Amino acid sequence: MNLDTIERAESDLRMRVRARLNSRTAAKVLKSIEAAKGPLPKHLRAQADEYAADVLGSPRYAPWLYVYGAIAGEFREGWIPDNYYMSVVLPAVEGRYGGLSDMRSMTACIFGQEKEIPDRGYVVKGRMLNASLEPVTSLEEFADLVFAGGERVAFKADASARGRGVQILDRDTFTQSAEGLPDGVIQPFIDQHETFAQVASRSVGTLRMTTVVEPDGRTTVRDAYLRFGRDAEDHVASDSNIRVLLDTATGAFSPIGYSVDWLEIDRHPDSGVVFAGNEVPNYAACREAVERLHQRIPMAPVIGWDLTVARDGSVHVLEWNNGHNDIKFSEATSGPCFSGLGWDHLGRNRGATRFTG
Repeated sequence: MNLDTIERAESDLRMRVRARLNSRTAAKVLKSIEAAKGPLPKHLRAQADEYAADVLGSPRYAPWLYVYGAIAGEFREGWIPDNYYMSVVLPAVEGRYGGLSDMRSMTACIFGQEKEIPDRGYVVKGRMLNASLEPVTSLEEFADLVFAGGERVAFKADASARGRGVQILDRDTFTQSAEGLPDGVIQPFIDQHETFAQVASRSVGTLRMTTVVEPDGRTTVRDAYLRFGRDAEDHVASDSNIRVLLDTATGAFSPIGYSVDWLEIDRHPDSGVVFAGNEVPNYAACREAVERLHQRIPMAPVIGWDLTVARDGSVHVLEWNNGHNDIKFSEATSGPCFSGLGWDHLGRNRGATRFTG
């Protein structure tokens, strides 16, 4: 058995485990929605079962379709269930490129010093590197570099997700912990735009956008929504965040947001700010930035981006993910978002159901 075969087997095993956990998450989410809205109608469940088996290739993909139907109140052809996306779509379309975004220093290698990239420095195998990947030998010099113009920084460890592996540090805590930091990136703590700060002031609100490479080679935004943190946290975490739908074309807030339990709300539970009537500042620049940046790595057919807008209106790309980005919230609330890409036929036509759990 050669190394390539072993790597594929390990990848398959990880995908099967992830798929099983994913299906359990779907069941938990559906239970929460049904407690508030009543049981999922039988005809929607039947449509989901049929679509999962006949179109996607396996009944194992039905649980997230139940969730989508419970949110939308109808069934929509073209939906991509989360476990199907993770275990079939991403391995098929990303291949080995899927791990690039897990290594934060790859941002400098791929995107260079684009104005939207706020990275100040990187930690790689215990070495300190500036934004151009040049070594910095002195901790004091490195601290001067990353804290230039601000009192706090955000450290994000490689392969971190869902807000885990993020630390908000001042200079003292940074210098005390620098030698023990894992590989990762250091960014300034952004002074966010007032539109975001009025909703949740303690953490930086983020705009989640997903871009794809279209069949004609263009890169376009297919979905967008906002994520806000809670008062008890200094950064947005997936286990507690508040999500707000957006008009993908204009950046206008939807009147409807969602709690971490997938329940509809019309205002932030801590600040009380109503979502309706607001819009993402400089939204056109946000769209332009991610579509342009995606053109730098066309071998990654789909990328999820986390951005924010500073008080002065400047756009900052805080994170990009092409290996395990999340699409289930957008699919449930405003999907299908990825029609016309052929993803719905991958499981049936390519035998990719071998990845499922």
